[in-house]
Amino acid sequence: MTTAEMSRLRLVNPKGTELPQTEFRMNDRSGGLAGKRLGLMENSKANADKLLHELGNILNERHGFSEVKYFSKHHASLPAKQDVIDSILGEVDYLITGVGD
Repeated sequence: MTTAEMSRLRLVNPKGTELPQTEFRMNDRSGGLAGKRLGLMENSKANADKLLHELGNILNERHGFSEVKYFSKHHASLPAKQDVIDSILGEVDYLITGVGD
């Protein structure tokens, strides 16, 4: 993504509140995903766990993560609880969230 393209991105808060208008920057990318820890969080909807387990298998085969961990939200329409977020922060390098139905 070019700098010009990134300057047009708008970050949206899923809680429905306005975020301050600041410059959006993507984090630096590491040298690769091999040996990193992947987290996958499902939102408690039907089939989300199946989707993320399959995605985890595919990504692990392709990139060779050192660990793939699975997390669950307590409710699909509510943000993850703070204790879940806190536990995730120290346990994974990358997190993918997914929905089901």
